Amino acid sequence: MQKGTDTVLEQTLKTGETSVVSEPRAAFPNDPMMPGIPLAVDPTAMLAMFSAELLRVSGAEYRIKECRLLRIRYRPGEHCFVHYELDLVSVKTGPCEAVWLTGIIYPDERPRRRLKKLLAACIEEPASEGWHAFGPAFYLPAPHMLVQAFPCDRRLPSLPGIVSGMAAELEAGLVQTLGAGGWKITRQDIQPARYRALSGAVLRFSVEALEERSCQRKTQRSYVKVGRAGEGAREALLLQTLHAQAQATTQAFTFTRPVKYLEELSALIVEEAPGVSFEQAILDGDDIETASRKAAHGLAAFHLWSVQPPAAADAVIARTKVAGQYVSWACPALLGDVQAIADVAAAALARTELRPAHLDLKPDHVFLDGERIVFIDLDTFGAADPVLDVATMLARLRAMPLRFGALPEHVELAARVFTEEYFAKVPRHWQSRLEINHAVAALQVASEFFRHQHPDWRDLVPAWILRARQAADASSW
Repeated sequence: MQKGTDTVLEQTLKTGETSVVSEPRAAFPNDPMMPGIPLAVDPTAMLAMFSAELLRVSGAEYRIKECRLLRIRYRPGEHCFVHYELDLVSVKTGPCEAVWLTGIIYPDERPRRRLKKLLAACIEEPASEGWHAFGPAFYLPAPHMLVQAFPCDRRLPSLPGIVSGMAAELEAGLVQTLGAGGWKITRQDIQPARYRALSGAVLRFSVEALEERSCQRKTQRSYVKVGRAGEGAREALLLQTLHAQAQATTQAFTFTRPVKYLEELSALIVEEAPGVSFEQAILDGDDIETASRKAAHGLAAFHLWSVQPPAAADAVIARTKVAGQYVSWACPALLGDVQAIADVAAAALARTELRPAHLDLKPDHVFLDGERIVFIDLDTFGAADPVLDVATMLARLRAMPLRFGALPEHVELAARVFTEEYFAKVPRHWQSRLEINHAVAALQVASEFFRHQHPDWRDLVPAWILRARQAADASSW
């Protein structure tokens, strides 16, 4: 068993491919409190059910070309959220923009009850194309699931108005991104970038504007982060403080600049990060050594920064436990390994040196802008073991061949240069903590393969847990 898993691991790290396992596939992880989950995560079955609902609501005007699972969010015995992306085709106009649906399963009658509240709340909201095709929400009895169509979301009531471009309060904030002058927006394009049902959304706004006195025209892109009521105010203040401090001291790093927080919309406008993402540089094969060196130098400077953020070690431990729960649900046979990893990691993370840390560092969260780097998505920022950022970056680099088709040799070059350059810039003893943080990062990536329903998750999860267990056993903690 271990030997076969080790083969998968070696192929994962070296070639970005997985072997085909000849053993019969086990049924999808089940929860007796929510028996509809296996059906909900079957794209073929869900395509048929969504097609029937679409026909009922819109007649033969639309059809579904493909149904994809994007993400699973699960809490045992409490709820399961399944995020879908549908390719919709209009018989009149052809392919439409992708439609996002979120299926929500509870172990009681909440799906039916909340459907009524959701429909009542959305009745006067502007309709997007996908919403118009399906209606804002509906109920599917077979998986006992409430389905809401983006941007309808009972926890994000301002989202429909923002997505449709009809939130008047937003325009004044977007004008601020254009600089001084009497700017007037003449055209705007709104594209969803990220969405987590009942939690938050990120929208990319591209605006064309005219300065009325000089007749100058400008195109500007920014991002609008929509959250639950009041949640964005803290992030806005944090980003404003961090950006100002980094700029004032001419650091090798900075942060995206917050433009304005709109309390009535629970929306934060953030400037687009300049430069190119570290992830894109690797995918393009564009001077990977230089890109990796800059990323490592900027991260080291960030970790040695003199700011004192609030302690986040407990939050890191909690997220590690959640990742372990997903893995244990997906692969019950790995429960012992997961528990061993979590125990060692919790002991190490609870008593290590605390420094400023991003705590969700990915290649696409770092932008290369000249000689400095720009961090984005600071939602998890806090004081914790800085080496966790390094291990997280390395784990996600090595997952890139599987997730994005990156060339393995590009990834390995980036990982090697990044590691060497980073540890050349920080205290030498920090490197002794890399293995235990490798264990935490590998556990997180394993859970992501399952949550994002990678086609080979049944191979990849055990492979990455083996890697995590080996790193935990090799650590000095």
